[in-house]
Amino acid sequence: MLSRARRLMSVSTSEAILLALILSASPVAAQKTTLTVAAGTVTFPAPTAADYVAGYVDAPTGMTFTLSAQTGTSRTTTVAIRSSSANLGGGKVIGDLKWRRSDLATWNSITLTDAQIEQRIVVRGTSNDPWSNTIFFRLLLSWTTDAPATYTANYVITLSQTVP
Repeated sequence: MLSRARRLMSVSTSEAILLALILSASPVAAQKTTLTVAAGTVTFPAPTAADYVAGYVDAPTGMTFTLSAQTGTSRTTTVAIRSSSANLGGGKVIGDLKWRRSDLATWNSITLTDAQIEQRIVVRGTSNDPWSNTIFFRLLLSWTTDAPATYTANYVITLSQTVP
């Protein structure tokens, strides 16, 4: 009877030690990166006749994001943008809201799926740590299709990372 109790105790103790090792090993391998967004609300000025002639109005300021490695070593960070609004209201399609990185000239229509803004390899404390960029916004205008209205939409900035 004593030998059975010892076997049960040794199995239970081994499982408890294994579980403790598994649980304590996770934080050692964790990679933590923070994403900070500044000036997250984008407001456009009231369009003028010159804006309608040009076909767009630009937001006067951009939205800046910063990534900073908190733990770990090397990882690939990717920042993406999408809209969580299906349209801008007043019959205006979400694709009439454009975005671009401050270091690029190309404007992109915002969509309901993630579009990569930028990707960088980060090495904590050295390479690209921290790193940041600014996103500018533009609203397309049309004399014939845009009724006077207040247009609104929400956007989502997402950080993903992979560890080699």
